[in-house]
Amino acid sequence: MPEPVARGQGVVEGRVWLQDDGRREPELVFSFPIDEELNDAVKRLPGRWFNWRHKHWQVPADPRVGKLVQGVLERFPGLRPAPEVMDWLSDSDRWRALISVNVSDGAGVFVVRTVAGERPQELAAERTAGTGRVVMPFTEESARRLLQIEGARLDDLARMCARELAVGRIPAPAELALEIGEEGEPELTLYPVWDRAPAREFRRLPEAHAVARSGRFFDHDAAWGFAVPADPALAKEVAKFLFDHPQVRVDDRATGVLDDLIAEHDRASATVALSYAEDAELEGLERGGELHPFQRAGVRYALERRSTFIADEQGLGKTMQALATLEADGAWPAVVVCPASMKLMWQRETARWLPRRRVAIRNGRTGAAWTAEAERADLVVLNYDILDAHGPRLGALEPRALVLDESHYVKNPGARRTKAAMELAGRLAPGALRLALTGTPILNRAEELISQLRILGRLQEFGSGARLSRRFRAAGSDDRLHWNLRARCYVRRTKRQVLPQLPAKRQDTVPVSLVNEQEYRLAETDVITWLQSLPLDLRTMDAKVAAALRAEQLVRLNNLRQLAAQGKLPAALAWISDFLASGEPLVVFAEHVAMQRRVIERFPAAVHILGADSTVKR
Repeated sequence: MPEPVARGQGVVEGRVWLQDDGRREPELVFSFPIDEELNDAVKRLPGRWFNWRHKHWQVPADPRVGKLVQGVLERFPGLRPAPEVMDWLSDSDRWRALISVNVSDGAGVFVVRTVAGERPQELAAERTAGTGRVVMPFTEESARRLLQIEGARLDDLARMCARELAVGRIPAPAELALEIGEEGEPELTLYPVWDRAPAREFRRLPEAHAVARSGRFFDHDAAWGFAVPADPALAKEVAKFLFDHPQVRVDDRATGVLDDLIAEHDRASATVALSYAEDAELEGLERGGELHPFQRAGVRYALERRSTFIADEQGLGKTMQALATLEADGAWPAVVVCPASMKLMWQRETARWLPRRRVAIRNGRTGAAWTAEAERADLVVLNYDILDAHGPRLGALEPRALVLDESHYVKNPGARRTKAAMELAGRLAPGALRLALTGTPILNRAEELISQLRILGRLQEFGSGARLSRRFRAAGSDDRLHWNLRARCYVRRTKRQVLPQLPAKRQDTVPVSLVNEQEYRLAETDVITWLQSLPLDLRTMDAKVAAALRAEQLVRLNNLRQLAAQGKLPAALAWISDFLASGEPLVVFAEHVAMQRRVIERFPAAVHILGADSTVKR
């Protein structure tokens, strides 16, 4: 027994009482005047903390600290314990144990961990599992004893298992439940009961993440479950998990939702498969060239879905697929909205693939170009920047199709061109074709799809823009988003997927308008006039004169080439920017120094090798 502390000035007076307000675990409260030795003694008690508001110490009323508290009271007799503290001290010597559940040899067991007192005789015959621990099998007898024995404290899982065993039911090793996640979206959540192995397997599913479990648990691992989005894209994987773990209990709500998700997955499977297809039949389509097999599959998908993305990688022929879709559907007249640098390309490709179709290119914001011939065109092509100026006139054509080339240009819902595109889409007749062409429909976040889906008339299939953002906000949700898009309105192939169908090398010329066309035409006329004034054969002239004329030819022609380069530069920079958005590498060759500098200014992170670079830099 510790010796009482003696002081020349007397015994330190103080009080100790038990605080139990029902909102938290009971605590012992030590209140005394400043005394260094008593303060140090209380600070040695496990779990103690100082309540600065009330200026006293509080210690968890854990039976395991009973003997230590008794020692402090004996050492400092001036501390007056309240009657409930004395009752607690006398009770702390009784046997107490914390009961949890776990797995042993593939079966569930109760784990009894003694925290105070001597193990009662009723448990003397049970198998020990380390110091202060015994293991009891999952039997009705074990459950009834633990529910009745005094001093046994069962956590929530142990109590649930004991109650089920007591009525003759075998507890499941884990449970699958339907819950609402932090983003307000439904999730299928697996909680371990007595076996952690199913939870470890469930954690390997795509997008599985840990979720905290409310309740009282004496095993830390039991306080966590794992959840995956309740989404048809993941339905088959969850179903396979349950097939491999038939003992997992699934609650009624989760069963109903999972059945619906599997049915939705099965309904969409054919559409998803077509979005990956590398060939399809297209009969009776007249065109000026032959489509690759994967391009035929893209056209078949677009015809079936009507409103869709054609999102193949750059260079896989989205334009010709769109034209073939329009022709196969007879969707004329049609409107194509594209970047300004792509208008002439649409005119050229239409002439190549559909030579019978009339094309009208709209330039400027005035209505002067709307001639009778233009209004009779099968295909009207204009750029995003002037779409708002021609919206009413385009709507009056009653187009049967709308094509948005580089549709990510309308990802910003507040932009003028996006609003104009939505307004034009709203004027389309029901059943009209709506095609969004882009190699990069999503540049950063799922939110960038909202405006594009609204123009396609598909947003409601995702609930709303806000819900689309919530559903696919989590890291790692890209694959699930792509599955949901493919199930509705998205076909995409990469070069790697269709490489056997592609030629070894292909050259494409992108026609563009010159921004300085008037200046270029004047210079061009001057060069032509000057050339016409020269003798047909410079070899008949004096060598010095002929050399001078050849030099002047080079100067005049080089000046003309520089003007052409300046005129094409804005369109070229826009094309490069669109291409880089796809994430693919690009090599750019530029002859004139001024053009090289402009490209580097626009793309300062580009690696470059220029004539002006030193050998070290190269």
